[in-house]
Amino acid sequence: MRDNYEAVLEQARQQFAEKNTLEMARSSGAALSIYPPLSWREFVLPYLGRIYRILWPTGEVLSYNTNQAAPTATALILLHYLTGAPGKPPQGKWLPFNRLWGGSSYSAAFSKRALNPLAEFFGPRPGLFKQLLLEKLNARPGKEANTYLVMALPRLPLLLRLEPGDQEVPASASILFDAVANEYLVTEDLAALGESAAARLLRWGRELASDKN
Repeated sequence: MRDNYEAVLEQARQQFAEKNTLEMARSSGAALSIYPPLSWREFVLPYLGRIYRILWPTGEVLSYNTNQAAPTATALILLHYLTGAPGKPPQGKWLPFNRLWGGSSYSAAFSKRALNPLAEFFGPRPGLFKQLLLEKLNARPGKEANTYLVMALPRLPLLLRLEPGDQEVPASASILFDAVANEYLVTEDLAALGESAAARLLRWGRELASDKN
């Protein structure tokens, strides 16, 4: 599996190196710096509350704060986003995962890996869910109750919802994708993005919960 990831990453880097950097910056909303010699360029992208540097033409993806290499899954998402971004603005029309291209075949797994853990942990802690979204992911409240808008990437928003539930109705969580999401990333990448958002929220939430105990 690791060899397969490395092969996919190498392919993504090659495609990235072949793209026009100015066009990628324009279409993705990423910041672009050009250094002498002009063959060395650097993108800066915010992604789920963190900032990353993407070096062109090598395709190296580094944490902005630590200069350490980003995890392979993160690197793939950022490289695919830069190379595939069409420049379209979000539409504000929200789709569940199973409405994405081919999403129905992975929908159960996405719920198991992302949505169910969010509901289980944050259902009794809706205030903590809101706190983390606002403070860590710079979210803003959505139009409907218990919804939060997160800019996962400059032109790729998510809408997260938590229904705390009660004695009769179990808690539920949802991660909705803008209607343009599949024009920026394939569904496999969007699954990884949604799972990463859930994993970060859960890690931060557990850290805060353990500090209070």
